[in-house]
Amino acid sequence: MTDLNSIYAAEIADKPKFPAPTGNLDCEIAIIGGGFTGMTAALTLAENGHDVVLVEADVIGSGGSGRNGGHVCQGWSNDFHHISRQLPADEAQLIWDAGMRAVDLLRQRVQRHKIDCNLRFGYLHAALHDRQMQGLLAMRDEWQAKGYDHLTALDNRDSLAGHIGTNAYVGALHDANSGHIQPLKYLYGLARAASATGARIYEHAGVTALATAPDIARHDTNNKGTGTKGISTKALSLANGQKITAKFVLLCGNAYLQNIGTRKMTSRLAPVTSSVLATTPLSDNLISHILPHRAAVADCNTALNYYRIDADGRMIFGGRASYTNVNLGNVEHDLKQRMVDVFPELGESETAAVWSGRIGITVNRIPHFGTAGDGVFFVQGFSGHGVALTGLAGTILANHIMGQSRLFSILSKLRHLPFPGGFLRTPALALGMSWFKMRDYLRL
Repeated sequence: MTDLNSIYAAEIADKPKFPAPTGNLDCEIAIIGGGFTGMTAALTLAENGHDVVLVEADVIGSGGSGRNGGHVCQGWSNDFHHISRQLPADEAQLIWDAGMRAVDLLRQRVQRHKIDCNLRFGYLHAALHDRQMQGLLAMRDEWQAKGYDHLTALDNRDSLAGHIGTNAYVGALHDANSGHIQPLKYLYGLARAASATGARIYEHAGVTALATAPDIARHDTNNKGTGTKGISTKALSLANGQKITAKFVLLCGNAYLQNIGTRKMTSRLAPVTSSVLATTPLSDNLISHILPHRAAVADCNTALNYYRIDADGRMIFGGRASYTNVNLGNVEHDLKQRMVDVFPELGESETAAVWSGRIGITVNRIPHFGTAGDGVFFVQGFSGHGVALTGLAGTILANHIMGQSRLFSILSKLRHLPFPGGFLRTPALALGMSWFKMRDYLRL
């Protein structure tokens, strides 16, 4: 079994285990990727009586869903006007409303399936200088005008002092309806629920090829959604030589979907490496000083810091984005220095674990929904904003197959530009992001 070297895996004794496939499989819907998106889609479809097979190339939790910072953020990952200006007003409203349901959907799944994942609410979007604070106030005004009433502006250091013990920020926006979780516990809970509902889940089942198999006869009687007339059967080839046949395929691997995505997908997604450090448990006195309400925090820089206090009193501190996907230098040293820059009191703290993983970003930081062939659907590029949005996206994919929602069709119309540079896009992206990091440093 893959060594999941995050602190999350170390604290879970009862990890669910799923078999590798031992023969060829046939199903109505095949899902590639066992993270939040794929698992939520599998759960939703299985709950509605569909025949689902989910395959994970490694083990459940080995990708971004089991290794992220655990931040549960409301809404979309960019200013809403980037979406609304591309759509008619009624469709833009539907997308806005969907984004505002993302956290509620997560909460409902936790409650319905009794998932113990240390869900806690309270979130601070922190401003390092006045321009960032003005951006947060504009965000508050936009969201409140649309009926979201969970935001409170902490627009000076005095009002901020009751929430966070640092002089690093000039202000913040507090969101009472965002928060944080232990992400691997949440993912395991989804996996158990999906399996119990009838979804077939397989680990160590990497897909090497996806092709149409028109010569394979298959009779579907269970599909109630988009219909199977005229839709050819798909054949998924696995690394061990086995095959899976399915009428529909959902591509949910995001930054870890390597050789299966079409050029339309791969050219519009850039994998970025982010790293996380966990300290040993801090004293209650220290926690009450630095984060008395234990809210999660993210600053407003492009190459941001994000952090929280977990249920055991550890600081979980993330950042140090690498746009080359190569972790140069000493990751632990760099993350600890970032942490101490915010909280000098943590200079003597001990490190319990350090780990890294990939996230997928799009040019506009909005998730990219689309079709990759006849009966093949995908979503990718949550841009570091995915714990809640992935669950929404998995639900949208499932509902699209079941014919129960317009959201997939609307979101698929959004324009997503390819990253420039072709095969040089990774160094081009790294060069471009160096400019934004310099802007962050100069506070421009």
